[in-house]
Amino acid sequence: MTDHAIFIPDEHMRRKRDAYWTDLVGGVTGRYKTAQVQRLLEGRTLPEGSSIVDVGAGTSDLSKMVAEYGDIDSIVCLDYDDDIVQRSRAAETDSRVQWRTGDASDLAAYGSDVGAVGFFDILHEVYSFVGRSPQTGAIDHAVGRAAVEDILRAAATALAPGGVILITDDVLPEEGDTPVRVRTKTPEIAEVLHRIAREYPSRPLEIAWEDDGRTFTIPARTFITLLTQYNKPKQGDEARWAVEQMEVHEYMSASEYQAFFGDLGLTVAVDVGTPPEAGAEWAEDFEVLDGLPGFPNKRVAVLAAK
Repeated sequence: MTDHAIFIPDEHMRRKRDAYWTDLVGGVTGRYKTAQVQRLLEGRTLPEGSSIVDVGAGTSDLSKMVAEYGDIDSIVCLDYDDDIVQRSRAAETDSRVQWRTGDASDLAAYGSDVGAVGFFDILHEVYSFVGRSPQTGAIDHAVGRAAVEDILRAAATALAPGGVILITDDVLPEEGDTPVRVRTKTPEIAEVLHRIAREYPSRPLEIAWEDDGRTFTIPARTFITLLTQYNKPKQGDEARWAVEQMEVHEYMSASEYQAFFGDLGLTVAVDVGTPPEAGAEWAEDFEVLDGLPGFPNKRVAVLAAK
């Protein structure tokens, strides 16, 4: 079993620095989420002269793309890792971009004239950090979810009229606890799943194996977690797996986003789907036998407008 004592933010930060950002900003996931955000912003203009706040920026690339949808005065990129901030600030060539060490708790400092707040694959870290039990290493869904909602309320307060909150992340399936019966197509993939069950403390996966050793039943909400995580050990990407052990990426369904922002009086649009490359890999490794018509969707992009 993984040593739960190492699951602290400093260790999480250290692991994430090691060649972790490539896929999120330039690979399959990066391209897919950029296209999702572009679809949601099509035909929309951000408030004139407003700013963009990119929380947990990683890079400024996506926020610069968002800035194309308005006459934006400044782009504030926040990251909790001062090392990332210092390196990004030194490499930045766009005079509009300000790199600052900080996190979502700093949103109140930006007043009420923000044209866009971006949470691009970052809210699951809030969920995972705040929700984690130091005793067990597991994430308490209610605690993590409450932390995410608090930050989203702060973002809504900071928005100028016509401003938007933009979110990209993985998504919980609407089917929730629906049991899904699945068969792995090779014994090797079954072994990978056993390894994940041993080494992933963040969320119990509740896998029930059948006697053939390759067929199992799992709740839909943890099936998507399994699909998100299994290819790192499968591919031997131990550095990435060391980070992913600390995170749960799925904390809200599309309908839950719509209900939450609707209650705040915001207009909501969502874009849900799966990168084709991920879907193809899943189909190579698994067969869904019962409980779902196919694989659950992996990715969500949300636009909530004031």
